[in-house]
Formats: sequence, C-alpha cells, structure tokens
Amino acid sequence: MAETGDASLGYMGEMWLHDGDALYELVQVKEFDVPSGGTREQVEKTHLKSPDWRREYLSGFYEDSDFEVLLNFRPLSDTDVLLEDALKKADVRAFKAVLPENGEPVAQIEGTAKCTGYSRGRVTPDGVMEATATFRIVTVEDIEVYTS
Repeated sequence: MAETGDASLGYMGEMWLHDGDALYELVQVKEFDVPSGGTREQVEKTHLKSPDWRREYLSGFYEDSDFEVLLNFRPLSDTDVLLEDALKKADVRAFKAVLPENGEPVAQIEGTAKCTGYSRGRVTPDGVMEATATFRIVTVEDIEVYTS
C-alpha cells in the first residue's frame, strides 16, 4: 500500500472469534487493540570484562501480549454468549482483526488467543452498557492484505 499523508479512522474495523464451527464477527464492537506478538525478554549476560563498560543481553522468551475488545453490551446476545463461553472454556480460539482505511478493509491480522477476561461492565441510568473482553495471544501472524 502506498504511503499517504492522511490519518484514517477505525470506522468499519472488525473483530472475529471462532465459535466452534467458524469465525464469527463480534457484533457492536466499539474499539479493539491491534493484536501483536508482544515483546521479547532480555536476559542480562554482563561479565567483568564486558566491552566499553556496557551491559550485554541476549534475547530470551517471548512475553505474551494481551488485547482488549470493547463492545456495546447486549445481555444474552450471540456475541455475549460466545464471549462468556470462550472465557469459561479457557480454550485457544482463532481470531481475525480487520483493519480499515477510510471505511474500507485493507489489512488483517489472524492468530489464536485465549479469552482471559470478560467484564460486562456496569449499568447506569444514562449510560450505554459496555462489555470488555480480554484475550491473551497464543499465536499471531504478520499483518497482511485483507481477504474477505
């Protein structure tokens, strides 16, 4: 994709989660973190003769990353039931994040994740009910061109 000088909105972004049969688009998603592979732990290996008085490191384990999905909460909707099921089963499920530019899907990130939290938020007299699902990345692919 050519570099542009304009920022873009997240309008028409999508988050999908496997429901046991196929990927299912979560409904009424308000925002989500872009899933990424996390960071790599750095293990210090400095010794008494480390060059230039500098600490030395080697790369160790990857530290898993989390991402959150914020939704309009609708009790007992298919999305609500799916997210509650994913939390209770604590199994690894496929996901797909669709990233838009100017309202058109242009890129996607696929991988697997485990639901580690699902909060249905709070009920207030004058506010929209929201829920937050938290996922821990198990595997994540590189960002690639969107395919429907």
